[in-house]
Amino acid sequence: MADVIRYLIGFFLCGLLWMTAFNCVSMVLLPQRLKDEGFVDPNGMIAQCNAAGAVVALVSNVLFGSCSDRSRSKYGRRTPYMVCGAVAGGVCLATVAIAGHPSTIIAAWCGLQFFLNALLAPFLATLSDRISGTLRIRMSVAYGLGTTMGNACGTMLGSLLHQNGTIGFIIAAILLGMDGLIVVLIWPREPSAAGLPKSDTTIRGAIYGFKPPTRGAADFYRALVGRFCLMIAYNMIFAYQLYIIESYLRQDARQAASTIAMLSACTMTASLTGMLVTGVIAERCGRRKPFLIGACVLMAVGFMSLWVSDSVGGLLLYGFLSCLGYGTYNASNQALSIDVLPNKAEAGKGLGILNLANTSGMILAAVITSTIYAVMGTYRPVFLIAALVALMGIPCIATIRKAR
Repeated sequence: MADVIRYLIGFFLCGLLWMTAFNCVSMVLLPQRLKDEGFVDPNGMIAQCNAAGAVVALVSNVLFGSCSDRSRSKYGRRTPYMVCGAVAGGVCLATVAIAGHPSTIIAAWCGLQFFLNALLAPFLATLSDRISGTLRIRMSVAYGLGTTMGNACGTMLGSLLHQNGTIGFIIAAILLGMDGLIVVLIWPREPSAAGLPKSDTTIRGAIYGFKPPTRGAADFYRALVGRFCLMIAYNMIFAYQLYIIESYLRQDARQAASTIAMLSACTMTASLTGMLVTGVIAERCGRRKPFLIGACVLMAVGFMSLWVSDSVGGLLLYGFLSCLGYGTYNASNQALSIDVLPNKAEAGKGLGILNLANTSGMILAAVITSTIYAVMGTYRPVFLIAALVALMGIPCIATIRKAR
């Protein structure tokens, strides 16, 4: 039981620390810095950062997942990547604060995405390596609670420090840099991987290590497409919250900072509620799909509330419903991902491929939202399209056979 508690704390803290650091910068401090320091087209600059960083994350997620599968370190397969990735990610995040040229900012942001996945891809693979099937929902909920609270805490921290951005960047860099070390110190020590069967070190073997699964993988790819739809829809709005508040709700920087702090409290409450309630029910009944389908519906309805109303009330309704859905999604998503893996021995690679939906969804979301705004001059059509995309994920989830 003591080990279970240690794992729960580790999963929670990892999600809390990296998401607080990332959201503090991505949602508030970086957009505000670009605007305050007179960068040309800050909206487009954010889209470039997100797109370039997501392309890097596409590669690094599978790269580090597969490399950790093949690692034979005496410190374990996952631990070295988690510690080193977090430290290097923190350094890159600090560099974003001091970079003065757009290309340097984008390069530092890409470095952050690269090393962040050196932490997260091996970390999530431990769900398959070290956690038994009956506890995976519980660990998914703990990690989801961490990311949900980090989501809100990061946005609130950024709004509190938006006039002292340098301090905010430093705090965020420290939180991220310490993440991996804190987690591995809390968890039971990972067994040495030195005694595992040697992996194929030839060029052919290395290339094969990155080959996507093909046999018995239909459910795997259904889960991938379903997650892809949900991530596109979510990031189409979430990544542009500050600009939506300032443009669509017509608020200045000070009003927007106050509104986004209020929105963060609302979204955190909704996400925690959805995650805890559905997590308990899902663990007891052993079902995943009904909750993920319900999450798609809740998020779509939340997006439509902004399409209907360009007011603070509409924004808060969006925040509550969409994050109630997102919390419900997070409660079961990681457990479903383990269920559909074609080969549990290659969990790092498999989960890395599934996580491509997150990063590629972010790329496409940035392209869609920035293009719609550039053409239409308003964010309003974004909300309707996001709702439709969220609903497109339902058939993929509903037809998965390896999970109930």
